[in-house]
Amino acid sequence: MQPWLRDCSCGRCPDICERGVSMSANSATEQHQDIQYWVWLSLVFGAASQTLARLLRRYGSAKTVYDAIMGAQVSDLTPTERNQVKKHTLHMAESIVYFCSKNNIALVSIEDDRYPSLLRDIYLPPVLLTAQGDLRLAETLTLTIVGARRPSPYSEKVVHTLVQQLSPCGFTIVSGFAMGIDAIAHNAALQYEMPTIAVLGCGINVNYPKENNELRNRMLSEGKGLILSEFLPGTQPVPPNFPKRNRILSGLSYGTVVAEASARSGSLVTANCALEQGKTVFCVPPHDLFDARYAGVVPMLREGAVPLFDHQDVLYAYYLSMPQRIRLADLEVPAAQSVVYGHGKEDAPKAQSAQETDLREADTPIANPSPKEVPIPEPEPVPAATGPMPESERECSILQFLRTHGDTHVNDIADGLDLALGDVLEDLMSLELDGYVESLFGKQYRAL
Repeated sequence: MQPWLRDCSCGRCPDICERGVSMSANSATEQHQDIQYWVWLSLVFGAASQTLARLLRRYGSAKTVYDAIMGAQVSDLTPTERNQVKKHTLHMAESIVYFCSKNNIALVSIEDDRYPSLLRDIYLPPVLLTAQGDLRLAETLTLTIVGARRPSPYSEKVVHTLVQQLSPCGFTIVSGFAMGIDAIAHNAALQYEMPTIAVLGCGINVNYPKENNELRNRMLSEGKGLILSEFLPGTQPVPPNFPKRNRILSGLSYGTVVAEASARSGSLVTANCALEQGKTVFCVPPHDLFDARYAGVVPMLREGAVPLFDHQDVLYAYYLSMPQRIRLADLEVPAAQSVVYGHGKEDAPKAQSAQETDLREADTPIANPSPKEVPIPEPEPVPAATGPMPESERECSILQFLRTHGDTHVNDIADGLDLALGDVLEDLMSLELDGYVESLFGKQYRAL
């Protein structure tokens, strides 16, 4: 049983919700009159459901979809979806609405005027969001920053300096509230009095990660934060949630910065979502080409991601697409203030001293110099064609193809199975959201 359904109709909220902070101009009591139907649909179909998107196109609204399902007018539900319909009642949805109204949590459907406008245009936009904080922040000049959970000092410094440089330029920083780069981006935004938006991979009342509890409180208490989740209260942070969350991370912004990513980093999923949404992807160049922590960034740069050397790269890209939002004065910044080229005159003597040291060391003869050989990694074995299969026959064939052939470009999947490219892309998105496959940079996909 979910936490919000225990003991009484309104549920028993976790400690973090008891300490929730009032929302700015977004009272959770101002709910859409049909909000319980949106909640019920979220209970039944979950996040990022293609079935729900199809039903909404067919019937038009949450209530009409509910009425059609209850009236046995919908014949194309899967057995799992039919079981979910039997399992969840409208009373359960009403309990969640009541719980949210008592804990300063806004329920924002896609029909709501407060719904973030940028999200309406993405593939499978979330039909319902839970929110705490100022929803108006989603309409500001947004930039998403993602990266490793255990970043290098180099990446930490780059992100902190980038946020600092953008602070006078009217930006709102969006990130995923995880440890590492996400937390650094959120904290730097607050430090320099910038708004920041966190997109969770769990219920909004779930204290995850616990290490960021103070950050959550600061975001809400200082009035410069917004916390969003597509998942209903009480939803735990299980792995399949995060690929679904990532399309919202990129969808909320005009561009996405990848600060550090290994070859299998979840940040690559966010970057791919940004590309599919027509957004600009920025990549911080690797600090060390032989360090596996940066292996995921290299192919993105080769494929055309914008190399990020300082905040002017962001400003210039944004200016090209929306000049009315960027001040020309912000584009003129001395090189000494850039991320790569130092932070001021006081760093110059250190650089000169280091250069002199290198020259002195160069005069010292080296006995028997020999180049180091870089080991070539062995190719990973192709996973066996085993494991759980999705319910859709076409999705099964795509998953089986990937399990047999390994990492494959989307065009090769379509050619190999003689399927339309659009159908393959739609099924791959569904498979990724359900945790069967993962997207790699450059339209490559891998079975999990």
